[in-house]
Amino acid sequence: MTDKSIDNGIKLGTIKRGEKVLPLIEKIKAKGNLTQELVGFLKGLPPMIKQNGLGQTIAFIMCKKGGYKEILDIYNKVLLPENYNGTLINKILDSEIDEYLYMQNEAIEYAGWMKKFAVAFFEPDKNNNKENEHTSAE
Repeated sequence: MTDKSIDNGIKLGTIKRGEKVLPLIEKIKAKGNLTQELVGFLKGLPPMIKQNGLGQTIAFIMCKKGGYKEILDIYNKVLLPENYNGTLINKILDSEIDEYLYMQNEAIEYAGWMKKFAVAFFEPDKNNNKENEHTSAE
C-alpha cells in the first residue's frame, strides 16, 4: 500500500491538528517553559476537558501562571476564528450548544496532540533546571 491509498479526509482532520500544534509546542520548549509541571498538566488535559467542560478548563488555565499562558495562547490560535476580536472564554460562553460541543471536541483533540508532543520533547535534565533553582532557593 502506498500513502496515496490512505483516505485524505483522515489526514485533513487529525494530522492537520498535529501540524498546527507542533510548532507551538516547539516554541514553548525553545523558551525553556516545557517544565515537568506543564507536561504533567498536559497529560491530564484531555480528561480534564471531558470531566469539567471546555469553559471551566479554560477558566482554570487562565488562573494559572507560567507556561499555562502559552497553552491558552495555543487554544486561542486553534479554536478562535482568525478575525475574531473577543476572548476565547467569551466565545465559549456566547456559543450555542452545538458550537460549544464542537469547540470542546476540537479542544480535546488538540490537547491530545499537545500532550504527545510535550512528552516527546520534554528533557528532564534541561527543563528541571528552572524548577531545581526555585526549589533550592526555598
